[in-house]
Amino acid sequence: MIAQGLDAHWASGAPRSAPSGPDIGPYGFFCGERWQSHAWVECGDYIVDITADQFGAPPVLVVDSTDTRYNKGDRDTPLPEFVLARQRAADAIWPRWQAMGSPAPEASPTQTP
Repeated sequence: MIAQGLDAHWASGAPRSAPSGPDIGPYGFFCGERWQSHAWVECGDYIVDITADQFGAPPVLVVDSTDTRYNKGDRDTPLPEFVLARQRAADAIWPRWQAMGSPAPEASPTQTP
């Protein structure tokens, strides 16, 4: 079977470990005033962002991977309950994704083999 789709991965950045916490670095999305916590998809030499409109940008951005509004962080900063919620959401949609004919692996990416 030939794999289909594009090799892409999730990326994110958070400039602060808490909304009112001190800055830990220029990570996430720079909206023109300050860095904001954000996540996007990187695919080849492109960034694909389907939620940029929350910062006043167009709703979908596909930009070069060198776009200076984006900067990956070096840590995952959400509280444990939000990490768990993210894992549960991915696990919940995985069977539907597979049913659509996706060449995805059998297990959700959040489950260990």
